[in-house]
Amino acid sequence: MVSTYKKTFWRMFKRHITRLVSIALMVLVSIGFISGIFSAKDKMDSSLAEYRDAQKVSDIVLLSEEGNFSEDDVSLLQTRYGAENVLTGGMLEFEVKEGKATIDDTQLTFTGVPDGIVRVYLFECDSPEELTQNTLTETEAYEVSSEGIEVYAERSTVQLPSYATGQTFSMETVIESTQIIEQDTPFGSFEIEADVSLNVRQDYVLKGTLFNPMHMATRDDQSFTAVPDSEDDEMLDLSAIFYVFGTLVDTTADGTATVGENVFDLTDQAVTISASNLRNRIAIRLPDAGELFSSDYDAAIDSAVSSLNRTAFSVQAEALTLHENFSFESFRQYGDKIAGIGFVLMFVFLFVTVLVVLSTMTRLLDEERGQIACMLTLGYSSTQIVSKYWLFALVGTLIGGAGAYFAGLGIARIIYANFTWNFALPPYSSHIAILYYIITFAVILVSALAATSSAGHKLAREEPANLLRPKTPKAGKKVFLERIPLIWNRLSFKYKSTMRNVLRFFTRFVMTVVSVSLSTALVLAGLAILDCCLFQNIGGTAMIAMAIVVLIFAALLNFVVIYTLTNINISERERELATLMVLGYLDREVAGYIYREIYITSGIGILLGLPFGCLLCMFIFRIMEFGSVAGMNWFVWVLAPVLSVIFTILVTLMLRHKIVRIRMNDSLKAVE
Repeated sequence: MVSTYKKTFWRMFKRHITRLVSIALMVLVSIGFISGIFSAKDKMDSSLAEYRDAQKVSDIVLLSEEGNFSEDDVSLLQTRYGAENVLTGGMLEFEVKEGKATIDDTQLTFTGVPDGIVRVYLFECDSPEELTQNTLTETEAYEVSSEGIEVYAERSTVQLPSYATGQTFSMETVIESTQIIEQDTPFGSFEIEADVSLNVRQDYVLKGTLFNPMHMATRDDQSFTAVPDSEDDEMLDLSAIFYVFGTLVDTTADGTATVGENVFDLTDQAVTISASNLRNRIAIRLPDAGELFSSDYDAAIDSAVSSLNRTAFSVQAEALTLHENFSFESFRQYGDKIAGIGFVLMFVFLFVTVLVVLSTMTRLLDEERGQIACMLTLGYSSTQIVSKYWLFALVGTLIGGAGAYFAGLGIARIIYANFTWNFALPPYSSHIAILYYIITFAVILVSALAATSSAGHKLAREEPANLLRPKTPKAGKKVFLERIPLIWNRLSFKYKSTMRNVLRFFTRFVMTVVSVSLSTALVLAGLAILDCCLFQNIGGTAMIAMAIVVLIFAALLNFVVIYTLTNINISERERELATLMVLGYLDREVAGYIYREIYITSGIGILLGLPFGCLLCMFIFRIMEFGSVAGMNWFVWVLAPVLSVIFTILVTLMLRHKIVRIRMNDSLKAVE
């Protein structure tokens, strides 16, 4: 008895191997896509969080709106957060036009400095290695021979310029101030208050380049300087970033001192400006805040910012978090957009997959009526019988699920790697994120097993004699087209027969139409995202990669859906097709008998896929916060249905051999 069970089991697998492969492919495509998209988001978050910890990135930056922080301010913050978590320094940001700039009403002239928004970081330590936060990496030091204060530049990117080894810069300005000077007279030396004007020139030499983790972006890294006349506070892009350690100006200058109407010449006046003289920036790190951008982290940051806003500093200060940092926040937002797209598409992928897998298993059981009857007569229980089909569904789902896991890993890596267009990427995290993989796999598996169990037990409760008889064909009846004489009377007999066959099994018809329409909608959505990125220049290569992934997996799902449903349709009607062959129908006529139904059903599904796709695109564009249905190019609307039509034609060509190779005797004697 056991051997008989095993034999029927393996025969079933051999007989329905195509359906097993179809289930596996459906599961692989659907779960692979969903898990890959969400895994990409998780990898981006965990990679950024690990990077923040490894590079000791500042969580909050206090910027003075006017004036410098005092020693008391620094001591207060060091007591509150720990001296190792408080980094003092300065930051200057100004716009250079034709080598000239204005800082606090002081006119400066530069040589070697590019035009645009220039940011200068000032540190109170003597070298990059001494920084306790925002660890500067990829430092490339040059051998310098020119005299001047040594500076570093941010590494060159698409946005930032490259510099020659040991390149020199200079800054010239007139510093005007009121000072107490010592004036020699015949009667002795006197201290006199004078209006001093000094012509200062400071030379700088490029010591090297480095990489600041706060500036991961390789393009569009924004300044704090707003676009002139901008209503939405749009910020200008940075053109250059320099780093100065210890001293900004250390030179001698000539000038004049004016006392009343008397003007005195000054020569070799010492001018020194250090980072401590321009302490308008304090970086704070919260090592115990939690994982970056998690709910706990944001709560800890909000609490710290609220506390800082209540603190009475010697100057007015603004607290900026990593949400205000362009590199970190834009990277996070890209991840959110990817997850948002995946969330919308997940339901469609999952619904189509579950629908087709359910259809595959329930129709498989219908075809196995005779086998179930034989097993009942041999004394097998309904549970033993159904377990065979459970195992069939389980094997197909597990094979697809195993492939989906690795497909998801590949998708996540591809999407992540394509962000090199926008960012100097953090190291790829080894964190394993399989939550959505488990959820989607469980939904499909439970649905398949539940449908198999329900349909299997229903059949096992019938009398074996009833199961051995052919299933009573569904009674023919008028279709709605017959109520439209203008159309119906113009149809030939074969098309009237086709329409009746198509609509006779209405549930099956609806299931096929819905599956094809939703898979077509997914193809349209993939093309729409790709259209935005390529032809509307939105999103960059990372979003292009995302769009390509969506399009490929949507197209695969579309193809597998059409193939599976068509294959099932042919398998169920082998006896009917064999009858046509016996009656003398040619191979092309028998194939055409099936093809017409396939083309009509798929055509209706494809047409309905356009409005469904339009709604899907609206949701996606709203989540991405760019693009619109109205802005989609016309060829997107044409290409989506054309691809579905091509897939349908390919399926019919692939399955033609299955129709023409039907064994007439075996098919007609199957019941006996």
